[in-house]
Amino acid sequence: MSTIQFQQVVVAEGVIDLGVGQPNNAILPVDYIRRAAMVQFGESPEFLQYGAEWGDGHHRIALGDYLSEAYGTPVAPEQLFSTNGNSQALEMLCTVMTEPGDVVIVEEPTYFLAFQMFRDHGLELRCVPLDAEGLVVEALIDEVAAIRAAGKRVAFVYTIPAFQNPTGITMSSQRRRDLVAAASADDVLIVADEVYHLLRYAPGPMPLPMSAYVDDAPILSIGTFSKILAPGMRLGWIHGSVERLAALADSGLILSGGGLNPVTSSLATAMIRMGWQQEYLEWLRATFARRAATMVAALIEHMPSWVEYDIPTGGYFVWLRLPPGTDGKALRAHANTHGVDVRHGAQFSPTGALGNHLRLSYAFYDDSEIAEGVARLGRALR
Repeated sequence: MSTIQFQQVVVAEGVIDLGVGQPNNAILPVDYIRRAAMVQFGESPEFLQYGAEWGDGHHRIALGDYLSEAYGTPVAPEQLFSTNGNSQALEMLCTVMTEPGDVVIVEEPTYFLAFQMFRDHGLELRCVPLDAEGLVVEALIDEVAAIRAAGKRVAFVYTIPAFQNPTGITMSSQRRRDLVAAASADDVLIVADEVYHLLRYAPGPMPLPMSAYVDDAPILSIGTFSKILAPGMRLGWIHGSVERLAALADSGLILSGGGLNPVTSSLATAMIRMGWQQEYLEWLRATFARRAATMVAALIEHMPSWVEYDIPTGGYFVWLRLPPGTDGKALRAHANTHGVDVRHGAQFSPTGALGNHLRLSYAFYDDSEIAEGVARLGRALR
């Protein structure tokens, strides 16, 4: 039997994996991409060449216009650098802006797949807590001081300000301003992973993205089409000062291979200019809003009273809080015997803490499978 794998996620037959944090095939924009290709392949073939170092100029202009409107704050195309998505953006930042032994400060909990990238570069991870308004800035200031007092260098702070993975927390406007002030006062680089910022589906305005503050403090905002178009596009961006981005453009990777993803950035440009990107995003928001409501309804029906959670307003995730002392890893294994999978909280902590939490995602399944998966989890918990 062949061991060749054709997709990143392979779910065992008969299992509903509520831990999968990506869209399912059924909602991927195949027709939109096909139409965008028809538009672009009728134009100049220049996007089949090696790309400009900072990314295709047509794409950066279109993306700057799109983000300016979507964010509600100006985004100059000269301050955008095209990437292969947020993971590759983090990898490039580690390569260009860190040295082994440097410290990266992360939220606890946070996106667990970033840990390996940081450790691959010999970086030490330190944690600061979250509360209902996001990263606790006072704790960050104290941690930076302690690291520097020990003679170590803080390479950057990694934060997910909107619909945080895994908690779903969105940093408040005041907390963002506090973070900007602290970063400026202490000269600490903030890397803001804004991957979910455009995926709000509840009523009410969003705080300004950290992207709005790149001219006021040492901040780099990273974003991706993986969540608003398709993961396989492998296309994203970094928004920051020209001086910081110039260091990325001067790296060996870019000097040798040219700018990243000229073909897919050309498709995204067509999507933006034809209005299809916004059209698809609005449909995607409605889809996730429905799926989130289905998950919440199922949680209300099936969860024991001792399970706590917040109602999601955007992004992909619901973060379950279980009684102290609960072994989330063992609970995950037990849930598997009931035909459902999740991600346990210790995976999202560099120290292995938060074991009494579970992360659920409503991005990968349709409504009926979400409801059944939560019902199976409820039986496992009981």
